[in-house]
Amino acid sequence: MESITQSIDLNNLDKSTWETFKFEDIAHKISKTVKPDEAKVDIYIGLEHIDANDIHIRRKGVPADVKGGKLRCYPGDVIFGKRRAYQRKAAIVDFNGICSAHAFVFRANQEIIDPKLFPFFLHSDQFMHRMVDISVGGLSPTINWGDLKQQEFLLPPKDQQAKLAELLWAMDGVVERENEIFKQSDYLFKSKCKFISDKYLHKGEYKKISEVCTIKDNLRRPINSSERDKMKGEIPYYGANGLVDYLNDFIFDEDLVLVAEDGGNFKEFYQKEIAYKVSGKSWVNNHAHVLAIKENSISIDWLFYSLVHKNILKYIIGTTRLKLNKSELENIPIWVPENKLIQKITKEMIQIENSRQIIESKIQSSKSLQKSLINQVF
Repeated sequence: MESITQSIDLNNLDKSTWETFKFEDIAHKISKTVKPDEAKVDIYIGLEHIDANDIHIRRKGVPADVKGGKLRCYPGDVIFGKRRAYQRKAAIVDFNGICSAHAFVFRANQEIIDPKLFPFFLHSDQFMHRMVDISVGGLSPTINWGDLKQQEFLLPPKDQQAKLAELLWAMDGVVERENEIFKQSDYLFKSKCKFISDKYLHKGEYKKISEVCTIKDNLRRPINSSERDKMKGEIPYYGANGLVDYLNDFIFDEDLVLVAEDGGNFKEFYQKEIAYKVSGKSWVNNHAHVLAIKENSISIDWLFYSLVHKNILKYIIGTTRLKLNKSELENIPIWVPENKLIQKITKEMIQIENSRQIIESKIQSSKSLQKSLINQVF
């Protein structure tokens, strides 16, 4: 990538030869509508399968998941979320499939823009901000094609586009390699958590949460958004699935593990966290159980690793909004082997966790640089 960046001075791009084009000239809108059961494809993409600020599709559904008319899409097309454009969803298709009718399917006009540059153009602030501006509607603002096609954008000459695309794809390659390293680290972390939390793997001693923890739910206090607006500060305010806000006051000042009481990721326990560790001053609302370690029991780290990806579905009640009652939480078993083994595994887990956090930080830095490059180009 260095050799490419050296040949392109993005801070001093000469745009005197750039031309303005209407969007309908930049891209074709693909409007072929099909019924899912007649599409003869195996892949369906809804907006829920596309991540914000990501040109890649990382999750897929199947046509049997949906009903009603859907849009046909082909390799090289870009699916763009026309509903709630502020979510910044635009991703490249590398398969034959169908997608949500709440999206546009765009195909770059090769006469005007290099197809390899086109996805990055869609992710530029210039384009995304314009999409938000022209969206209409209240609860679910949507872009009309009639408005979008008339929008004008400045583009580089074709002879410059290939080199710009090469630069942006090189940066994307950096991000993807870091994502792959994170995936490996994340898999190792979750596998170790599964080993710790799976009661069928161990013959050692088990203790109930009530035996090793003090549950401090009686000290929790929820605050609505208008109250929080009057209490803005730097102290974390936590809910069922993590950080919600920052306040100028606190309830707790200690190491804790918080476990969702309702609205948690209980069914997705392996992919998503159902518990998290907090330290120092904090405020917790009534959607998370508050667990402190009893003296001479286990460590706060061991409790966290035991719960963060644990399958506790047998203790959950409810159908639409799942809930973990305090009485059920108290009965959840934790594997408590001899202290020497706990210390050994905990040391390994902390190393994996630290490595994972370092990789995450690198990914965020690379994504920030990628976004900066895109906006420097456009």
